[in-house]
Amino acid sequence: MLADAAEGRVDCLVLLGADPLADCPDADLARRGLAGARSIIAVDTFRTGSTEQADVVLAAAAFGEKAGTTTNLEGRVSGVARKVTPAGTSRPDWMIAVELADLLGHQDVAAELSSVDAVTTAIAATVPGYAAATVLGVAADRDGVLAVPPGSGAPLEAGNVTVADRNRYDYRVVMSRRLYDRAAGTAMSPSLAPLAPSSAARVNPLDLDRIGVADGAEVQVIGTRGAVVLPLAADSAVPRGTLAVTFNVAGSALADIIDATAPATDVRVERL
Repeated sequence: MLADAAEGRVDCLVLLGADPLADCPDADLARRGLAGARSIIAVDTFRTGSTEQADVVLAAAAFGEKAGTTTNLEGRVSGVARKVTPAGTSRPDWMIAVELADLLGHQDVAAELSSVDAVTTAIAATVPGYAAATVLGVAADRDGVLAVPPGSGAPLEAGNVTVADRNRYDYRVVMSRRLYDRAAGTAMSPSLAPLAPSSAARVNPLDLDRIGVADGAEVQVIGTRGAVVLPLAADSAVPRGTLAVTFNVAGSALADIIDATAPATDVRVERL
């Protein structure tokens, strides 16, 4: 989507709680994508770098300010109750979507989805695996309803994977994520922000001698798109010749170096 937007092939880019400038590992692609979209509508709870690029910003209610359901990583659907009144003119996401549908000429959809219970009913009726996640089903089970997809399907053919060539002096970047990072919802919450501590780039302890620095020292990471200065830590779980980086946390910002179109990103690591 961002690549198409960067090429000018997207008339209207809708950001539904998305912040590409922070969420996309390729910062250059995110910047070009937002610049290339003819218009941007942002539906978000917080002001972010991406909402500042939007032509229209629609304020969405935060967690605890709206009712509905949530599906966890296990596929378990649980009910969510509204605890407080949304601030200002912010509204639940589903309400914003219904009003947009109405303005775009889909009055039948707007009439059908007139309440959060109607949305839950529509999901149960149309989304595979959610048949049991009705309004009554979710309310009756305190542990949530397990969404079970239909048994039909076909094996996915992975095909051959081409491994990009590498030289002997560069480090191959391996990027991972944490459950909590610098996402706006986490960073703006005093109780959640401590769950996303800073992190250093990590290499195998044997590579520290090769680079010529001590554990915890700052190094310069140089890629084809530029260079950044990061703290470096030893981690015996990291293979030699690899630079492990946690995405979107303080202390390991490599988004200005990553190229999402390349099969791999190789960098030089040099002492300051």
